[in-house]
Amino acid sequence: MASTLTLPNALAQYRRGSVLEHEFAPFEALVNHVRQDRVERWVDIEDEFIRLVGLFDTEFARGSGDGNDGWYQSKARCFSELLAGLLGNTSGNPISLRCKKRSQLFDLVDIDICFPREGDPIVAGEVKTLGMPGHGENENTASEFANDLHRSVREVAFSSMDLKAAYAPPRPIGSFQNWVDATSPGYFAFWAIRAKDRQDFEEVRSTLASSRAYCNGVGAVIYVPSKPGTPTEYGVRKAADLSIDRVVKEMAQRIASSLAAP
Repeated sequence: MASTLTLPNALAQYRRGSVLEHEFAPFEALVNHVRQDRVERWVDIEDEFIRLVGLFDTEFARGSGDGNDGWYQSKARCFSELLAGLLGNTSGNPISLRCKKRSQLFDLVDIDICFPREGDPIVAGEVKTLGMPGHGENENTASEFANDLHRSVREVAFSSMDLKAAYAPPRPIGSFQNWVDATSPGYFAFWAIRAKDRQDFEEVRSTLASSRAYCNGVGAVIYVPSKPGTPTEYGVRKAADLSIDRVVKEMAQRIASSLAAP
């Protein structure tokens, strides 16, 4: 793909059916921007990401991508690649996507973002995207969304414990939280979630904040429809305790500290 793909013409290319790395071309333009311009802060791209998510969800609501798993997964892939780009730019080290690492309970498991690619991981990250506007039979109820959120949080908690147990030396655990904080690899969770309203936002924020007990850091962008009747025009609801930039910096610091150790 040519590196000159820009945000304004990306949607036009998508509508013309251009074959690109991402099924939804505007996402690819934003990923390229982070890589080429060495962007280090999520706050610098958050508004554009949410704008593009709105475009993507509009296409989804119209039925675009039906039956195309690659198209449907574009949002999660974009979010993962943006985070890997930010961490790579901040740390000055290449961050791997979807690499295999040893597990305590399984042979090998896929890690969404990881450093280093070879050998024992220093940091690992899990990336989740949840929530879509109604589309035919895919209109989710509040209880279905809550179930998806709780199931995903349990998956993150289990993955963190499984990976840490695979690499941790055997020792007594006096405090579970201290064990989580001190045991390598550092395990971090990132979330991009569409909440339906203020009440939904508060439940999401509280649930994600509580999941910090199982991870070394949790970052999230939570967005809601801006006004009634505009299900794919979003505004971000800020949650200071779920800062993505803070979590990226913590991961970069862990990488630097590990590489500097004798």
